[in-house]
Amino acid sequence: MPGATLLTRLRVYDSAAQDGQKSGTPHFHLVCSELYFTLAGTGAVEIIDAQGFKSVPLTKHSAFLFSPGTLHRLVNTSGDMEVLLVMENSGLPERGDTIATFSNEVLANDLAYHSAMQAASLQDAYRRRDAAVSGFLAVKDAFAVSLEAGRSALETMYVHARARTASRHKEWYEVVTHGSFDEAQNALLDIVKLQNGKTEQLFDAQHFFMPPVDANTVGFCGSLNRYFDPMTLLPEGVKI
Repeated sequence: MPGATLLTRLRVYDSAAQDGQKSGTPHFHLVCSELYFTLAGTGAVEIIDAQGFKSVPLTKHSAFLFSPGTLHRLVNTSGDMEVLLVMENSGLPERGDTIATFSNEVLANDLAYHSAMQAASLQDAYRRRDAAVSGFLAVKDAFAVSLEAGRSALETMYVHARARTASRHKEWYEVVTHGSFDEAQNALLDIVKLQNGKTEQLFDAQHFFMPPVDANTVGFCGSLNRYFDPMTLLPEGVKI
């Protein structure tokens, strides 16, 4: 994919969490930036960062871009919200760079975290979503107390996430090296070739067709379909 990105078409869950909002599972990434592009329906993305809580309205054809460390939660106000996700560093989210905002007790415990992450059915996905919403709301409540309290709660979640993913950081380095970094290096090499009057590299053009399929895989934030090309590292473990 261009720049070693990942595309996912997502129908956001239309069931209500414990706070009454129809939403996906709040989570964050340690390394990857992400973009939401609204294909249909209306809703919002709720975020928490070092400045506190914010709700950003999403309407058809609006987009929202955010960097690593942003706690985010899709809210499906219209009930028929569909979003295109563009994810940096294809291969990392499938290898642990998607941290659900569970309570600190769950984040700090290997067995509890892995158990909470499993979702073999839609009901399991709702259970996972609700557990993450509880942790998300706890951080939101901390910011309501004070900026200092909120940042302390956010930092604690970051520390747990770093420790939880420590064993995978070397693997992540390899994924980026052979993904987005290689793509950037290849683009620079092509520029050098053009500067030297060469065009034979253009005879190596390739193309791949990815047919439309139903977005019916149970994911973090709704029913989804990922668009993988032959060069993309295939997912493993928990479906996000």
